Amino acid sequence: MHLAIDCRMYYASGIGTYLKKLVPLIIALRPDIKYSLIGDKKTLSGFLRTDTKNVNVIDCNAPIYSLVEQYELIRKIPPCDLFFSPHYNIPLLYRGKLLITIHDIFHLAKENQSKSLLKTGYARIMLTMALKKSQAVMVDSRFTLAEMYKYKLPYLNKVKVVYLGFGLEDTDYLSPSVLPENGYLLYIGNVKPHKNLHRLVEAYKLLFEEKKIDIPLIIVGEEKKFITGMPELIEEIIDSRWRKWIKFTGWVSDSELVDYYRHAVLMVQPSLYEGFGLPPLEAMACGCPCVVSKAASLPEVCGDAVLYCDPYNVNDIADKISRLLVNEKLRAELIEKGWERVKLFSWEKTAEKVLKIIDEVTNPKR
Repeated sequence: MHLAIDCRMYYASGIGTYLKKLVPLIIALRPDIKYSLIGDKKTLSGFLRTDTKNVNVIDCNAPIYSLVEQYELIRKIPPCDLFFSPHYNIPLLYRGKLLITIHDIFHLAKENQSKSLLKTGYARIMLTMALKKSQAVMVDSRFTLAEMYKYKLPYLNKVKVVYLGFGLEDTDYLSPSVLPENGYLLYIGNVKPHKNLHRLVEAYKLLFEEKKIDIPLIIVGEEKKFITGMPELIEEIIDSRWRKWIKFTGWVSDSELVDYYRHAVLMVQPSLYEGFGLPPLEAMACGCPCVVSKAASLPEVCGDAVLYCDPYNVNDIADKISRLLVNEKLRAELIEKGWERVKLFSWEKTAEKVLKIIDEVTNPKR
């Protein structure tokens, strides 16, 4: 069997994490398959063993969501049994067998506050064509499948739910002196409005003013991206006394992230929309209790191992943070439940399910 994989987003967050965790496992589990990895040759060679006989890298840097990728991918995809795309931006003129992953349909969702008719129209056309042309489609959660029905996408009989795994490099990196001695609240996420960072900041300020909290809020993410994405919020923090209490880490490695999870008093994930949501699972695996929004896929992923809040209600976010801060028994219960919950998810399980679907698509009579 010859499998071609679009790896152009290998360097990115989100889909990049999906590729980084999944592709090496697939290659290791099935050495009988010939692999053609399409993407930046230098980047892929840095992340993967590409010197084996069954792995070939095809250099391609066509930007996603562009007209260039539509003709460039057609030229670069070799004759193969299956082309696997980790996103719905497929080459529309490709005539071979297709397997795709759709992580969410946020571009169509009401929670997308920045959507435009142009972006929504593009997303609907590409999603529809990807569903039509693919032999099979994978989604990260039952929530995403339900959203597809809600927004009336076609060909949903092809869709299979394949949960993501999770995993962090378990290496001590930071010395304890780098982290605040008395702990901190932790937020992991990017700048998009649906991540609900502005309500978390308001909840934190409310607790601080009421003297219910005296530890920092640490936001893991690149500060420049936060400035670009939410300038009004950043200005409010920088130009006030909150700069001392609300801190941005910049980009961190997996090993650094492990330390941030382990030393946090709790993690808060107040998102309005998630196709899956990895940070709560990562936090649970590090013994960090979580306050998580009761929205989208998060209850499906987190089960009863977190304390839920209403993400639209600043007072409720603040109340749940305060409750978990002062209730040691509840914290201990959630830590125990978290360790059990994470056993349900692993990248090995994900890779095995993906390979099963690949076999079903390429050998339908088997």
